[in-house]
Amino acid sequence: MKLDRNTVSFFIKTDNEEVVSFPLYTEAIKLFHHEESMVRIAVRTITLSVYNVDDESIRMFVTNPAVVHYFSELVIFLRKQSYALDALVAEVSKLPDSGHMQGRLEGAVAEIGDLLYYCNDIINSGVPALKSIMTKHIMNVLVLPLLLPSLRPVDKHAIIPSDKHISTLTSLYLLLRLLHIVHYKALVNSIGASLLRTDHSVTPDHKQLQHPECSSDQKDEAGDFGREAEAGSESDNSATVLSSSEALDGRTTLLSYLLCNDDKLVMASLCLSVSFLQNEALDESLLDALGILPRRKRHKKLLLQQLIGDNSDKHLDRLFSPSLERSHDDFMSDHWENHLGHELLSGSTTLKHRSQMLEALIKLVCRRPPPHAEVLWQAGWLLRQLLPYQEHKISDAHMSLLNNVYSSAQQEFSLELTACWSDIIPAVITEEWKICRKALDVPVLKKDASFVLMPSSHTADGENSSLTSSIHIGERMRASVKVLMVLYQIRVLLVEGTLPEMPPLMELPDEARVQPQILSTAVGTEVDIVNDAMPCKVSFERGKERQVHLVVVSGGISGSLLLIEGIAFKQNRGVIRVTAPLAGSDPRVDEKHATWLHLRVRSPHQPLADVGKLHSPKTSLKNKQLADGRWTLAFADADSCLHACLSIQNHVANQRHAVSLIVSPFLDLNSETHQ
Repeated sequence: MKLDRNTVSFFIKTDNEEVVSFPLYTEAIKLFHHEESMVRIAVRTITLSVYNVDDESIRMFVTNPAVVHYFSELVIFLRKQSYALDALVAEVSKLPDSGHMQGRLEGAVAEIGDLLYYCNDIINSGVPALKSIMTKHIMNVLVLPLLLPSLRPVDKHAIIPSDKHISTLTSLYLLLRLLHIVHYKALVNSIGASLLRTDHSVTPDHKQLQHPECSSDQKDEAGDFGREAEAGSESDNSATVLSSSEALDGRTTLLSYLLCNDDKLVMASLCLSVSFLQNEALDESLLDALGILPRRKRHKKLLLQQLIGDNSDKHLDRLFSPSLERSHDDFMSDHWENHLGHELLSGSTTLKHRSQMLEALIKLVCRRPPPHAEVLWQAGWLLRQLLPYQEHKISDAHMSLLNNVYSSAQQEFSLELTACWSDIIPAVITEEWKICRKALDVPVLKKDASFVLMPSSHTADGENSSLTSSIHIGERMRASVKVLMVLYQIRVLLVEGTLPEMPPLMELPDEARVQPQILSTAVGTEVDIVNDAMPCKVSFERGKERQVHLVVVSGGISGSLLLIEGIAFKQNRGVIRVTAPLAGSDPRVDEKHATWLHLRVRSPHQPLADVGKLHSPKTSLKNKQLADGRWTLAFADADSCLHACLSIQNHVANQRHAVSLIVSPFLDLNSETHQ
């Protein structure tokens, strides 16, 4: 039954038009933290139905002192769930291969999400008083005493009560989730203003700012954010930093995480910035103070400032900052501008914060070894928001950094041109180009960024160090292409502003497009045994040798090795018994038997598109243990064996040359940017 002004009368008892008893509601809220999820869902459904009844007496009842405690208890329960989530994150990090633990973590993430959506539904319900009640409880029970203090890294030797702190990663996730779900102006602006304040909760000293995951060099860079830069910088791109004597606010702490080696912390910090940008309820003056106001909006603000007058910052703030709906007992009962101070919202300070963000993003993009693909995508998207116009292109110093890191990525990519997956590189580039282009155009912040809490997909250190399996080489190639594509596109976007839909791959010249003699290479196909076929013997079963002909079929970037078995009653005709890719065949004459030729057959499993991403699925154990295939061919004499080896090597060289021609625009440092 749907509750409305008429049907609700069946469940209430009134006295002088005042609701004095409402058992359906009062009994339901006693079960809001029941262990059964279906019971909790029923409670939320009932309570939201009650809040949306268009009746003033019902609204008065749900906010009277006898039952209003429900909302504080609800947020306290949300806080307890935050502790439980953090504990599960710690347990899963110790047992990353436990499917049971990961399932529990996913369940906890879902429960947190449901609670936040429920809180948002309460705020947006038909009871106006609940907006201020929920804002006050979320700020005073969850955000101020727990989430913001937990942004500060904790000294390993410090003793902190377990009910006062959660991990930085969990805190970042909960904040970005809260901002992604809730769009109530008073609450969102309170969170943003709290990050800028230094007089409560988030006041770490410089030693505490240096997270354990930061390297020594990165700690020095993080410390740079604590030193005053030149005021009134003429360029947005100049490095500007805070005074070392100032208390560090949450904004500065978030900047420090962009310099950490832990990509989960980096990604969570970036996602939080994107959540602020995408939350339309956040005041633009706060975005400017946080250093992430998009250039387009900043231009509009500066233009209005010039039109109104030079000393009109306060009037502009009001123009961009409508009064917040809040009661006097809410957090920051006055305008948040009065709590932050005019200096923090002034043009010189916001310019300094903007420069700090740009500097941090550039250092992140230029980090070596490179971060995961999603981190680069997110950082690139933020850079585009801050520098979207060609007339405000990136500085020469920053472009030099990008050129240097791109040159390093080119060198790593060049190694893949001689590896066993070189023939599919153009196709991988085309695929990754589209993915990267979309990611830089639209932020990759998903509906639920819980992948930052999940166990890392990295293999253990040293596990990959000596592996030469084609599976691992393919994963390395895919990751290398991802990094090259995002760095290439970021450089083009920051200079030219637009990207073509397809990658600028070269067309092969006509002389390189050789038509193969055998068109179909499918196993079982009957074909002519061509003149350059090389007779040999092969045995795929012990004691059973086959007389076959080795044929190399290649044209452009494609190529295959065929073993053709002759047909007894058809001269110069045979059937293709087995095939292998030309790329990665690595022909080698046996050292002890000069008539034996060894060939490698790479894995049939191509590298997954998710390889190189922060939350990519691990390669299955079965695939990891799958060894590459081997052919050993026996020729009539050593000269025939050597001739076959040289012939295959020549075809491989031609194939690699064709691939290099096609991808050459990505190997020329100055082909796409004109400085």
